Amino acid sequence: MFVTPLALLAAMQGSDPLAVVVDDIRTDQDIQHYHVAVDIPDTGTGIRGATSVRYVVKGGLGPLVLNFDAGFTVDSIVPRGGPMSRAQVHDAALRIDHWGNPGVTLEVTVFYHGSPQDGLFIQDNVHGDRTAFADNFPDRARHWFPSEDHPSDKATVSYALQVPAGWRAVANGRLAGVDSLGSGRTVWHWRQDEAIPVYTMVMGAGRISVTPIGLESELPQSLWTFPEDSAYAVEAFRRAPDMVQVYTRTVGPYPYDKLAHVQSSTRFGGMENSSAIFYSERAYASRRVGEGLIAHETAHQWFGDAVTEYDWHHAWLSEGFASYFGPMFFELIGEDETFASALTRLRESVFQSDVRDRPIIDTMVTDYMQILNANTYQKGASVLHMLRREVGDSTFFRGIREYYDTFRHSTALSSDLRNIMSRQANRSLTWFFEQWLTQPGYPQIAVQWQRDRDREAVAIDLSQVQPQAWGTYRLTVDVEVRTGAQSTRAVVQFDGVGRSTSLVVPGVTDDVDEVVIDPDGKLLLLEVVRLDEASNQEF
Repeated sequence: MFVTPLALLAAMQGSDPLAVVVDDIRTDQDIQHYHVAVDIPDTGTGIRGATSVRYVVKGGLGPLVLNFDAGFTVDSIVPRGGPMSRAQVHDAALRIDHWGNPGVTLEVTVFYHGSPQDGLFIQDNVHGDRTAFADNFPDRARHWFPSEDHPSDKATVSYALQVPAGWRAVANGRLAGVDSLGSGRTVWHWRQDEAIPVYTMVMGAGRISVTPIGLESELPQSLWTFPEDSAYAVEAFRRAPDMVQVYTRTVGPYPYDKLAHVQSSTRFGGMENSSAIFYSERAYASRRVGEGLIAHETAHQWFGDAVTEYDWHHAWLSEGFASYFGPMFFELIGEDETFASALTRLRESVFQSDVRDRPIIDTMVTDYMQILNANTYQKGASVLHMLRREVGDSTFFRGIREYYDTFRHSTALSSDLRNIMSRQANRSLTWFFEQWLTQPGYPQIAVQWQRDRDREAVAIDLSQVQPQAWGTYRLTVDVEVRTGAQSTRAVVQFDGVGRSTSLVVPGVTDDVDEVVIDPDGKLLLLEVVRLDEASNQEF
């Protein structure tokens, strides 16, 4: 359903960079529910579909405008609840002149046929068997059913999926029944009763084995795999039930009725479709479905699916969260080294990325596939880790739980997370969110030190030397002076205005081996200049 965060009002006035909304959003319509009926043929790629759209008129008198591939033939449109004068498809938009006063609930059913060019793929799988799988992200649902193909307008969805004999079909939500037809074909009915974004509304079908897992858990989970890969999947997903339990305990209740892990033809390694995660069929076949991927996609059920970014330019609220909470699973079950290694890889990915000169909230992006970059994923995850260190564990997790509880089955902007975290921390965190989300790059620190033997102290100078276009960062940095016999720590502050700061570390009685900044990896920063020992001095 269509939800307007309070922060959107500020964005309309251009006063809050963390509430910026760029995408073209149709605010005159609030779609409540889709019913998607699709017939998958025994041969060929042509489908017949009928999609019913129930919506509330929010402003004006219409029309209803849906994203829809102009390559389909619209056979008819049947209105319910108001008059319809005409309908036309133009530039991948279906405009239906269906009239009603604001507040009125209307419904139309669009009957159509054709061969999907994207979004729904009817093809042979990795083992040579015919299958059908949807793959919507980011705005490709329009290629197989008419929709408001944007994350801001979440809705419930139901399906009637007619498939060839011997096939099974899976989709979002709970299985509502299976009808057998005289020809051996079957119709699988699925229903998702919680509002989800269109990009996670999917179906999959083929000759598929289904294996229940986690039978001792409250949430039913299952593996939908090609028969050749079902035995492998049982081992690969053995800790999937543990992941749901850990995230439920840490974040809040699992948001849906079931969780299916589906081997599919997604173009991605994994795709977090609500309650039906799709994984790459080739990763299965080559035995490369790792627990890190499973944890990432499972975390998405809370972040991205249940709490969805209102605007694509805030996609870090989905991908950054999954990229952090995925590794966090291992920390929460006591595998600290796995978590630490993942954080190191996250930082290295940011340092080596080709989007370092762009901010996380990047309003210049118009091709939404381009949001799949190191800023949205790895830098977003690093921001969450730094936020956790900034406010402390108890405040961080209280804020995360409140954020999830407040916006579950709804949408959020970066400003919504900032407001909740500031309230939980009992101080403004605007500076933190603005510098890490709206500034490009990251701090690059040069260090120089001098040891005064007589005073048994070390004087340390630190400078931010990142490009001027990246701006200056406000930081609290741990500094560790290491000698052969001891390590001494101190803390130094950058105020966010000046680029240089200094400190004196007393009590250093031995020769200095090295001076290390941020030894625990709390911050996303890079020491770009480490002067050799001859450049540092002792006197």
